[in-house]
Amino acid sequence: MTQKIKRKWHPNFVKYVKFISNHSNYKGLFFEQSNNEQIKWVVTGNSKAGKNRRKWWDKKCKEFGIKIEAGCYAKIARVIHPTKFHVCQICGKTLSIEYIYPNKRLLSRFNKLFKKNLSPYKLTIFEMIDKFIKNSSDIEKLLKILEIKLKKFKNISKLKIYIKKELTDKCNKKFLSPGVMSNSPDRYDGFHSDGNCCRSKSDKGRHKSNLQRYGQDRRVYENWSDGDWKKADRLMSEFRKNDISADHIGPISLGFCHRPKFNPLTKEENSSKNNRMNLSDVKILRKDEKKEEVISWHSKFIWDKLKHKIKTDEDAIKLSNLMRKNLHYILIIFSMIDENGYSSFLKQFLNPKYSFFDYKFVGFNPKTGDYEKIITKKLTGKNQKNNINRYYRIAFKKLEEYKNVNNRKTHIWKSKEVDKEMDNLFQLLEKNNTRKATKQLKNVLKIIAEIGYKQFMQK
Repeated sequence: MTQKIKRKWHPNFVKYVKFISNHSNYKGLFFEQSNNEQIKWVVTGNSKAGKNRRKWWDKKCKEFGIKIEAGCYAKIARVIHPTKFHVCQICGKTLSIEYIYPNKRLLSRFNKLFKKNLSPYKLTIFEMIDKFIKNSSDIEKLLKILEIKLKKFKNISKLKIYIKKELTDKCNKKFLSPGVMSNSPDRYDGFHSDGNCCRSKSDKGRHKSNLQRYGQDRRVYENWSDGDWKKADRLMSEFRKNDISADHIGPISLGFCHRPKFNPLTKEENSSKNNRMNLSDVKILRKDEKKEEVISWHSKFIWDKLKHKIKTDEDAIKLSNLMRKNLHYILIIFSMIDENGYSSFLKQFLNPKYSFFDYKFVGFNPKTGDYEKIITKKLTGKNQKNNINRYYRIAFKKLEEYKNVNNRKTHIWKSKEVDKEMDNLFQLLEKNNTRKATKQLKNVLKIIAEIGYKQFMQK
């Protein structure tokens, strides 16, 4: 695997890191230092360090009376931050963590109505008011943009007080944005290292070209997920049009299907949830699977073993971690099959057929994620073939990454039984016995699931 180049920290960010890591508000929060005494600011959420941090954030939530649920870390990160200002790791700019910046929707309307050309994150909503709102006519224009029907604001000061109370303090995502997004427990302070001033450049997934193509969620390809991915992608587009984040009730990264049913969250809440389920999610999934597939075939074994063992949110988080590890093992096994020249065997587990359909959702409700009906259109043509080729390319490219996973050669699952059954699988593949090889692969995955089951039961 190509070694990732470490990002150079801006001097202002270095000072910020030192200040935050030494502040009493973060006492007891785990961090390490490298050989040059630089703080290891970022950890992986499912690593040992990440789990230590999560325990600390959970404890803080309980201390401040914040319920542990989707978005809770974003709330507590704002509450305990000592200055409410974050420094961008890339450019060194200081931006507020509070919802005081006009989002693209508000900025576009403001620029059009006031004939301005303001850029994102240059001015706060309050600075815009001070600079451009001069009279009652301007106030009426702003109220129209903010969809505020009250007409009593003859005084600009009272207008600012109302906006702070009703929009900023309530984290109104429809019109406002913070200067940095939440990211606990990966980042020490609970926020992304780069501010929103630079995030579109630093985060490849948020590059404009990628966001334009995000109507097709590449994660479904990378995780070899089941489900009508085209229909699900089109529904996600409806969420984005309404500036709502579509949360997978069963995350793709845990082995669940990419299906057209999502929980409407804010972007910050979805980021904070961090590919973890809660008890409510598990209950919904158990109910939904009575009428449709919710789990991909390869991860169904561990799901079926543990889905009825989940009694608390803590159980659901533990299951999430084990299912992520389980999918990690699955993709390693797929990469071994691919590396040995049996990619054609693996193609049977992909679902390119959905490329030949498109969907339109009528009566979409952004508050619930529900819709009245779906209009289906069958497609044919070169574009569909290109989509299929892209599907295969991304799926197998992901397996190439897993060929270089540390300790893969020494059998990361540490099970002689798995090793033995993998040898039997390759013997069947060598004989080109696809039917028996498929059955044998499922047997391997059942044993892998049993390892996860035993780990869950060791409470």
